[in-house]
Amino acid sequence: MNIRRLARLSIVVLVVTLPVGLPGFLQGQVFPPRSSTPSVPAQPNLSSPGQPQMMPQGQPPPGGPPPRYQAAPPGPLSKTIPLALLLGGDLSKSFVQLTNLRGQVDSNFTIGRSLAGRFTVPPYVHEASNGARVYVHANGLSNPPVVKSEGTELHLEFHFPSLQFKTYYRDYSPEGDQSVGDTVGENAIVDIFIIPTTNHQGFPTYQAVRAGFRGTLKPQDKCVYWFDVVFPINICDVSKKYLDSLGNAIETGVREALSHPQTRTQFDQVVWQTLRMDLLMQAGINPMSPAQIQVIEASFHGTDYVVKYVPR
Repeated sequence: MNIRRLARLSIVVLVVTLPVGLPGFLQGQVFPPRSSTPSVPAQPNLSSPGQPQMMPQGQPPPGGPPPRYQAAPPGPLSKTIPLALLLGGDLSKSFVQLTNLRGQVDSNFTIGRSLAGRFTVPPYVHEASNGARVYVHANGLSNPPVVKSEGTELHLEFHFPSLQFKTYYRDYSPEGDQSVGDTVGENAIVDIFIIPTTNHQGFPTYQAVRAGFRGTLKPQDKCVYWFDVVFPINICDVSKKYLDSLGNAIETGVREALSHPQTRTQFDQVVWQTLRMDLLMQAGINPMSPAQIQVIEASFHGTDYVVKYVPR
């Protein structure tokens, strides 16, 4: 009995004295009571002394929410664009071709990216004194135009390095080709004058067009050819008469081609698309976006298109 009681006392002493050797075990630790509120880590104060403290993101500053600032709509923009740029900018590929070797409506022109058309230049027919006919055809391709602004008109000068007059006697056979010599024109120029205006929407278009031709005959080594012994044909005089008649044919043909509704419609569409892209880029808007242009005021000052607009 005494032995059992002594064993129990030894165990109790061992349990009581064992934690005394553990460091810090018996040092006082105070644990706060559990709370149902989730803990929020403390935010470090990153502000420097003397500077206002940064408010946590998502929380309004003291005194209510901050005012909202909205960008004011931009005011009207303005731009001045020469008519030559509206026609195509780079006019180096523009030309006038005078030819009727295959057909009377083979003559054509191209001005920039917005104007093109065909027109009729008939051949010249000379009635010789022996009853035979001499047929004269024109063939030549101009250089790119020299562009000038003359008052309210844009003047395009198309210079021809060479203008050939192909001649035939009686018919278009090889014999008829060789019977009469060909001639050449020099200083040949086709003049095209364009008067611009604006339509009811303020977009650029053209009001009127006129054209003309000027040139001289290059001196020839031989001008007179004899037929049937006593019937001469002066091919130089015949070619000069053809030069005089070309002006009316070119003026009428170019004017009618540019006055055609299809030509005007193509001009308006191409010029408007180019103008829209240019004005949107000036406003800092991607021209590939669906944004449009509202013209507030537009007019031509001479041959310069002056527009006031707002993007929409």
